[in-house]
Amino acid sequence: AAPASMDFDEGGAHELQQFVLLAQTAKGAGCAALVNQVLAHPKIFVFGELLALPAVQELAGSEHAIALDLLSLFAYGTWNDLTPALRAALNDAMISKLKKLSMVSICASAQIIPYDKLMQDIGISSVRELEDLIISLIYEGLLQAKLDQRAKQVEVHHTIGRDVHPNELAQMASKLQQWYDTTAALMISIQEQAQGYKSDKDSQGRRRTAVEERIERLTEKLKQGHQDTRAVGGSSARDQQLADVEMVLNEDGRASAAGRAGERAHRTNPGGGFKRHAQGAFGNFR
Repeated sequence: AAPASMDFDEGGAHELQQFVLLAQTAKGAGCAALVNQVLAHPKIFVFGELLALPAVQELAGSEHAIALDLLSLFAYGTWNDLTPALRAALNDAMISKLKKLSMVSICASAQIIPYDKLMQDIGISSVRELEDLIISLIYEGLLQAKLDQRAKQVEVHHTIGRDVHPNELAQMASKLQQWYDTTAALMISIQEQAQGYKSDKDSQGRRRTAVEERIERLTEKLKQGHQDTRAVGGSSARDQQLADVEMVLNEDGRASAAGRAGERAHRTNPGGGFKRHAQGAFGNFR
């Protein structure tokens, strides 16, 4: 039976914990050996917690500094960042993982990616090798995507999140603040639209009530006028009352038509007052 894929949003964080615990007391060659095990581990694709350990940072400037450099590359870099010295320190398992991490970074930047770009950026020479790599990423839960073999492109739906470099935190915070401000503005606009719709509805209800009351009063007058006309033999008063009733009914008809037109406009373009604002604000978000 095929092994179960990792949690899509985990990236192997659970498997990393055992190495983090061991690395807290490891020194020198022992710490470097733990780092290399993590880099070759088939289920670990996040490294920030290990990289932040003082014992790991102490490898800088030592004879084992290349282990720290490799860990930084796997945490934040891609295949294009690989130097000849680092390349010489990689085994086959590490090479495969770095290509997968590079693929995740590329797929996180666009929804449609041509095969040619992927092959160039990851150092792959054949379509078959590229498709096998993408399929393995999907199987392992690192990528949600669809292969379009006819168009030779990948349609990306979602990718796992990689470690965030400390230098990128300010930019990420700015984007989150922009998203928050835009969402707050949209909520205010929606509330204003809803309040306006409610006010229009209440106003139409009051007009209808007033018209119905006028009709009721005129109907009573018409009945009384009919009795008076029969008594005196005249018709002018009754004609005037009939004209009043017709005027009220016409006014009610025009008000109802205007209300229905407003409702149709609202259904046709709901929230039109903030739609353009929302499109512009979220234009840079996938």
